[in-house]
Amino acid sequence: MQEEVIRSVLDGRDTLALLPTGGGKSLCYQLPALALGGLTIVVSPLIALMRDQVDQARRRGIPAMAVMSGMAGYEIDNALEDAALGRLRLLYVSPERLGTDAFRGRLPRMPVKLIAVDEAHCIAQWGYDFRPAYMRIPELRAVFPDVPVVALTATATPAVVDDIQHRLAFRAPNVLRSAFHRPELTFWCSRGEDKLARLQRIVQHVPGSGIVYMRDRRGTVELAGVLQRMGVSAEAYHAGLPHTERERVQRDWQDGRLRYVAATNAFGMGIDKGDVRAVVHLAPPPDLESYYQEAGRAGRDGRPSYAFLLVDDADAHRLRERVEGGFPTTAEVRRTYQAFADTHRIALGSGLHETYTLDLRDLGRRSGLKPATALGALKALELNEDIVLSEGVHTPSRVLLTCGPSTVHGLRLNDARLGPLLEALLRLYGGLFEAPAMIEEERLAQVLSSSTSAVREGLRELQRLEVLRYAPRTDDPLVTLMTPRRDAQRLTLDPEALDLRLHRALERVDAMAAYFAPGAGCRERTLLGYFGEGGTAACGRCDRCRAHHHADAGAVDGPDAELLRWEQDQR
Repeated sequence: MQEEVIRSVLDGRDTLALLPTGGGKSLCYQLPALALGGLTIVVSPLIALMRDQVDQARRRGIPAMAVMSGMAGYEIDNALEDAALGRLRLLYVSPERLGTDAFRGRLPRMPVKLIAVDEAHCIAQWGYDFRPAYMRIPELRAVFPDVPVVALTATATPAVVDDIQHRLAFRAPNVLRSAFHRPELTFWCSRGEDKLARLQRIVQHVPGSGIVYMRDRRGTVELAGVLQRMGVSAEAYHAGLPHTERERVQRDWQDGRLRYVAATNAFGMGIDKGDVRAVVHLAPPPDLESYYQEAGRAGRDGRPSYAFLLVDDADAHRLRERVEGGFPTTAEVRRTYQAFADTHRIALGSGLHETYTLDLRDLGRRSGLKPATALGALKALELNEDIVLSEGVHTPSRVLLTCGPSTVHGLRLNDARLGPLLEALLRLYGGLFEAPAMIEEERLAQVLSSSTSAVREGLRELQRLEVLRYAPRTDDPLVTLMTPRRDAQRLTLDPEALDLRLHRALERVDAMAAYFAPGAGCRERTLLGYFGEGGTAACGRCDRCRAHHHADAGAVDGPDAELLRWEQDQR
């Protein structure tokens, strides 16, 4: 579908492209960006993806920058000014930045030729990941009424498809939909109490690499140990691991040194590994959209692969209970807001557009709430447009020299402690006076025969002396205040919006539970029907289709009979 989408965009038509996970959505705006010239604004909520695509574009000689949470004000100003002066082809923007004065003030000067909206389902209130800041995207259309919009997403129900086009003010309906059907992928639900025994049969009988998804971090570590005891090379992956450890696990898995990764849903976004033969969920996700995206990471090379969902009789109840627990009371939201402000010592009336790190466990302890409840409170504050949550992503350290060359020269000659640090910075990293450079404190320490902690302290001192600006690296999730800090006790929430969000979340939970219910029909047909591809025939490959086949042949049912029959077929 890529060529059809690109031709539609180049013809100047507003276009909604529905391409499955791994379907190459980014090319559908990157190629038109080069062909059209001028500037393409890409709105995306995924910091990690923005960073990766900016790096890739620059390596190909394409001028690109991003404006997102975690950047200092001067970095944002530099990027926006470069865009206004026509120095960029691609400007990636998180949706929350669209409403800032810095962005709106420069927008009319930008030579915009295309507006791309990634993860477009986030604009739909019917969607599973609604973000209020996406409602600001139509403001871009008001400034550039003749510029086409291309909206892209992997998963959207028919109601969401209509909502996206309406909210983005499409001049004419135009949906280009790649088939959701994945003939190489077999969807399999297995019901029973002993999930680990069934997992062992899967890793024994399905050759090749795989991912096992779990809902919590601790479980991934325990499961990696279980897989190792089964004789499978495996490691854990979750957002709480240090960046270097996550990179090592991902690299070893992609290069084939690890067969399995036990992971939270933090693993998989943007990963391009074609030969994944099995994706296993040890518990159901909260909705079919998440499940289809995660399961879709198997079989990208087109060879037969499997998406396994292992459930027991209590999973449907636990799933509904977990989702309902993510909707705290107003009092709990206020406690969380107050605890967060106390943690970072944010004064009343301050903090607008400032970004702070998030330690969810510490926030739960300070607020007296479970971490899951505290996270639900933060999501309620995000829906209320008080804050923006950003996923944990590695942000390298950055340095920008802010003084004149004469000041630097004086320190290099006269300061025996800070002079050598400045000397090493200038020798290792170019352009420090023009734009922030990504640095490695460990490399500086090696050059200076010093410790990393001493280098960091020296950089902080140079910042206090207003010689440079230093932004230390972080791997933590981020929270950005979109309104000045308020009195928590006077904080009000829109009850109708929260009730509507809960109602729709429970509707998606019911759809997920119906998918793995004992009496469900063909798994693939259920999934395709949910995403608007009705009238499809039974796949003939899933556990329900195989069960009917064996029943017709007179097979005897027993505990975990579906998976046992599947194993017999594989033999």
